[in-house]
Amino acid sequence: MQAFFKGISFRLAKVGVILAFVLGLVMSSIQLYLDYQGQEEALEALINRVIEVAAPPAARAVHTLDDDLSVEVVNGLLTYDFIYNVSITDELGNVLARGTKPRKQTATAWLTRHIAGDSRRYNASLSIPGYGDTTTGKIEFDVDLDTALAGFFDRSVFVILSGFFRNMLLVLMLFGAFYYLLTRPLIRLVSEIKAINPEHPAEKRLTSLPDHRTDELAQLVTSSNQMLNAVEDALGRRLEVEEELRNSEQMVSNVVNNLPAIVGLLNKDGDIKFCNQYMAEFYGKDVGTMLQSNMGDFEFVYRDDPEIIPRLVGRTNDYYDQAVPFEGYFYSVDGKRHYMQGNVKGISMRGEDYNLIVANDMTDRKSAEDKMEYMAYHDALTNLPNRLYLVERLEHELCRARRHNYFGAVLFIDLDHFKNINDSLGHPVGDQVLKKVANRLTDVVREEDLVARLSGDEFVVALTVLDSEIETAALKAGEVAEKIRKYISEPYYHEDMKLHVSCSIGIVVYSDKESSVHELLRFADTAMYQVKEKGRDAIEFFNVDMADKVSRQLVMEGELHRALEDNQFELFYQSKICAKTDKVVGAEALLRWRHPERGLVSPVEFIPILETSGLILDVGQWVIEEACRQLQIWHEMGVWEEGMKLSINISPRQFRRQAFVDDVAKILHHIPIPEKSLDMEITEGVVIHNVEEAISTLTTLTSMGISFSLDDFGTGYSSISYLKRLPVSTLKIDRSFIRDISYDRSDRVLVETIITMGRLLDLNVIAEGVEDKEQVEILKGFNCDYYQGFLFCKPLMVEDFQQLLISEQKSLQQLG
Repeated sequence: MQAFFKGISFRLAKVGVILAFVLGLVMSSIQLYLDYQGQEEALEALINRVIEVAAPPAARAVHTLDDDLSVEVVNGLLTYDFIYNVSITDELGNVLARGTKPRKQTATAWLTRHIAGDSRRYNASLSIPGYGDTTTGKIEFDVDLDTALAGFFDRSVFVILSGFFRNMLLVLMLFGAFYYLLTRPLIRLVSEIKAINPEHPAEKRLTSLPDHRTDELAQLVTSSNQMLNAVEDALGRRLEVEEELRNSEQMVSNVVNNLPAIVGLLNKDGDIKFCNQYMAEFYGKDVGTMLQSNMGDFEFVYRDDPEIIPRLVGRTNDYYDQAVPFEGYFYSVDGKRHYMQGNVKGISMRGEDYNLIVANDMTDRKSAEDKMEYMAYHDALTNLPNRLYLVERLEHELCRARRHNYFGAVLFIDLDHFKNINDSLGHPVGDQVLKKVANRLTDVVREEDLVARLSGDEFVVALTVLDSEIETAALKAGEVAEKIRKYISEPYYHEDMKLHVSCSIGIVVYSDKESSVHELLRFADTAMYQVKEKGRDAIEFFNVDMADKVSRQLVMEGELHRALEDNQFELFYQSKICAKTDKVVGAEALLRWRHPERGLVSPVEFIPILETSGLILDVGQWVIEEACRQLQIWHEMGVWEEGMKLSINISPRQFRRQAFVDDVAKILHHIPIPEKSLDMEITEGVVIHNVEEAISTLTTLTSMGISFSLDDFGTGYSSISYLKRLPVSTLKIDRSFIRDISYDRSDRVLVETIITMGRLLDLNVIAEGVEDKEQVEILKGFNCDYYQGFLFCKPLMVEDFQQLLISEQKSLQQLG
């Protein structure tokens, strides 16, 4: 019986009892609550019926002051068990009748007071039908709630008792079912399991349950019997496994001994408890000798890092959950230096703590990494530091200069016309010159200074610790720069040739301002380009004006991008005049920028920035499209007559673009214009740069009906020898020759020569910048074909020029 009360069935039954009682209590509570609500509603309904019955006679009694009728009504109400006090009063509050009776004393009175109260008073106003809403009196009575709820209490007792007996019966049934289905089979199963012999578990089997049972208990018995069979088989294979383990241990030992890595096991005192063959050979011992040694016995191995032994041994338990890496140079018994990389990890075996050390020889990889790092920070051709190394070193020098209050300097060096050597003698010769330049730079500066090659023929020299005064530091920097300039300018010999290379040097002194490394390099680069603009082979110090100029250029470049996006560009048109008839024979389209704040910006300001930034390609494409579109409009209006030409300026960068011809062809395909009405003006420099390619481009576009003018003729290259080969139709004399033609004999001779040469080559000649009549008379005397300038009209907006064309056409019609 004691086993039953400790069994699963009893515990399950106990849980069932608790759940049954809780569930029964909840359901009974809900039922009682609903019954109580129903009783309350029934009581209220009964009270309303009582008032409906008693109110009419009570009203008549009050109205007629009939005391007998009032008493009769009171006595009638007192006949109800739950009403114990009744009174009838008139409208003035006088009592006509009153009656009471004693209240019953019951065992449920305390419960009634707790849940509903002791009593409840009801009243109703009395009125006589036919007299409006006039109140004649009032009837009041008190209800004994305990008596009113007596039926509810009787039903509640029945509900509670029936639920209790039902739950008790359910518990007994659960006890019986759990005992016969679960507890008794489990007790027998436990006793049979205790009787099993651990050495021979297969001798006995657990008694199976009846065949009709397939529940979890039956499956447990079946699984237990299968497990006993498996344990028997496992014990039978135990000896085989032990043999295999011994063989595996021997195999692991062979693998560890043949690993090309150091494997060792040390105790906390540094004694070697295990090592492989590689470790023994590295230390110059055999394995047996190593097992009798301490790590401290091999100091020669750790001479570069003698403190590593305490770090490898004597670790606390804090280290046993993680491997601690180490690396560095170590020496083998033969004196060779090896770069070892490994880990030490604490392990516990047989109650003792050890340190397992595994290390690999990474000497070859370390050498390769060092070489790669060197290559990452140095130029492959000259072995000088590259930009990456320069930036890191300069950042360090800037911090040091600011901390110790001294000045240094950055020299940006660019070789002049170095491209000519590569183009004429080939890149191998150019590379040899660059190497010699690098050697000369290294020879000139101090050991603590830095020489770096940025790219191509650009070098940077960082002069450190020049002086604590900026003036003296700048003077020293200038002296070194001059020495570099002269030394680089000395001849370079290649075979039988003597090569000359000069250089342009920009200098910026640091650190008088909080400038970054990239800003210093940009400042020095800006100063160097100032040298280039002034003629090369010189030295220039960076100043604020240069920075302001560069800043303005950057700002304007951004504004030009927005100008193209926001359609701020427009074309003005300046007439071309026939020198013989003074009639308009065409026009030149001139690009203008209407800034939203500054108004019209001079082309002198923004055209060079369009060129340097590359925006000239997109803007030039827009100019061609806009000019063709306007030509089409004027042609449809009938104001652009046959033979008139509209000239547009083509930039060198745009002309040399590989897709230039295709772009023009696409525009002409989408925007039909009058035949031979478009003229493109190019400079001499465009042609001379690559004559054959220029001739091919000109010829292709000429076949599309486009004519070409050679702009600013006589101011650029000596292109007369190529003139007869170029498919150009017009020469434009630069305004610089026209300006002083009235009183400068040399200009008159040059202009006359150009006009004569043009006529001999069957070329039209047009003079630019004509501003007075005397200039026109001289040009007519030289038989110049056309002219343009402020004398006739300034560049006009499209609407104004259109009116000019209309007026010109009307004048011709009137003359005709």
